[in-house]
Amino acid sequence: MEINDVIKEVANMLQLSNVYSANFDADSFDTQTQKDINLIVSCINEVLCDIATDHLSLKKTETISVSGGVYQLSNLSNTFHKLIEVKTNKPYKVELENLYIENGTYEITYSFLPDIYEFGDTIENFDTRLTMYALCFGVAAEYCLISGNYNESEMWNSRFESAMQIAKRKNGLTKLKERRWI
Repeated sequence: MEINDVIKEVANMLQLSNVYSANFDADSFDTQTQKDINLIVSCINEVLCDIATDHLSLKKTETISVSGGVYQLSNLSNTFHKLIEVKTNKPYKVELENLYIENGTYEITYSFLPDIYEFGDTIENFDTRLTMYALCFGVAAEYCLISGNYNESEMWNSRFESAMQIAKRKNGLTKLKERRWI
């Protein structure tokens, strides 16, 4: 999913004609258009973080080596959010950004925060359950909230929450057991 496509769709939803009609291939925009684009990009990052922490968590499994009894979770390949599992029988604890465990090699599973995206980037890490429209509903709600349009923000947030409920459902159709007819 492209950030620029999300910006265009949010601009269409919110009727921001200056952003929707802007030429994204150009190097510069007028002041108001640039402010609107920057605010939408900021909202995109905020909503993606919200989705990753509250709705569709991003998970990764890594092998780590611990020496000195402490592993700094900031050394993981992605921005650490929450520890899900450490495959071991040894006792461990997490405090702030540190994992305290005996020396050795361990496989850990953790949830992480998405990257910070900028104008022109491609959104990665999210599975196919996150649709562009679900993201755009959340971005529109955030944009309206920041702009002080609370009624419209509430409407877009309601659509966003409904879309997130759909995204949380199991992928695929439920298969019914084969039946016999006599």
